[in-house]
Amino acid sequence: MYYLLTENFKSQEEQLVALVQEAVPVEKIYMLGSTLMQQRTESVFMTDAPSCRNASHYWLLVLIDKDGGHSDSYVQDKIENTCQHFVAVTAIVVDITQFNNWLNEGQRFACTVIKIAVLLHDRTNIPLVFPNAINEEAEKKATVIYCTQGINKVNEFIAGAELFRVREQNKMAAFMLHQAAEQALLTIFKKATSWHINTHNIDKLLRYCSMVNYKIPTIFPRDSEAGKRLFGLLQKAYIDTRYKDDFAINSSELNELTQRIKTLQEIMLEAIKN
Repeated sequence: MYYLLTENFKSQEEQLVALVQEAVPVEKIYMLGSTLMQQRTESVFMTDAPSCRNASHYWLLVLIDKDGGHSDSYVQDKIENTCQHFVAVTAIVVDITQFNNWLNEGQRFACTVIKIAVLLHDRTNIPLVFPNAINEEAEKKATVIYCTQGINKVNEFIAGAELFRVREQNKMAAFMLHQAAEQALLTIFKKATSWHINTHNIDKLLRYCSMVNYKIPTIFPRDSEAGKRLFGLLQKAYIDTRYKDDFAINSSELNELTQRIKTLQEIMLEAIKN
């Protein structure tokens, strides 16, 4: 299905590549995946209507040359903001030298991209090395250790949130829930890709994990003002709970946030078992 999708949306992908290049100079662009939306309308006047499909979200791996002087996060934000009027994009940005190091090490994420992902753009300025074989045994051991630590961290952060809630310290409870969400998402992504992402940004982590687990997008729907506020409270909890006096979360919001983080915890445990 992945290859059929990219074949069916060549024109959209070409426009997408043009927008990325307009945003920043990049070395290579790989398509990691996309969200396919299907629509069908029937009525008394149109009982046998065909369905139409469109790709509504793309996940891209963008390899850059760090000599350009921009950070990964700057490039990511620039690409995503430039493309948003055309189609939603999550851009995972990696320095091409680092990516070559991963190929030399036989790192699963990099090797999988080279072997399977569709190359949408190649500047051919910096070649990629031939990937070494993945050390399955060592990688499996490292992943088991990482997942075990992730489970323990999520359990403890949720327990900490409960303690702060009982003590009516809602701000610190929200901070603990942010930490639990962050660790759960990092663990889900690591289990699926063998790559540890370095970010505290829950929005980015949710988008990364939506590429590897179909249940993730349902946890924090933002199609209502209440949903947007609840997610905003979680997103801001990492910094604002400690450094801004105007951060406030009521007991009802805290309880709702706790239930959603516990759902995320269940998804993490399920992902680890599979």
